[in-house]
Amino acid sequence: MLDAKDLSAIAEIVGKAVQESEARMIGLIQESEERTTGLIQESIQASEDRMTKLIQTSIQASEDRLTRRMKKMLFKSESMLLDEMERYDKKNEKRFEKIERELDGLKDIYRVTKNEQETITLLLHSMKSFEKRLTALEVRTA
Repeated sequence: MLDAKDLSAIAEIVGKAVQESEARMIGLIQESEERTTGLIQESIQASEDRMTKLIQTSIQASEDRLTRRMKKMLFKSESMLLDEMERYDKKNEKRFEKIERELDGLKDIYRVTKNEQETITLLLHSMKSFEKRLTALEVRTA
């Protein structure tokens, strides 16, 4: 059997072994915590990087789609405006053609009226001349 000295030596050896084991365990736990913390930080950084890239890609794709859609809408708007301008242009061309025809008609009427007035003036002048001659002939014959 073991006596008290042996038991106390065993207890001391076991105590030291437990202390050393605890110290190693604490060291291993700290090491594990540091590695885990490092891995978590790396994982978080990698995740943030991936998310940043995904967000940037998504934003760029969205901007591209929006740009294409805006270009299509602008093209449609321009086409509609050009069509509307062409429609008004045709409408105004018809109006101008009508106005030109009416103006030509008025010019013809003006020329006819002017010729008639000149003819009437000439006739009146001729009649006055004939009246003077007639009066002169009447005076001579009387």
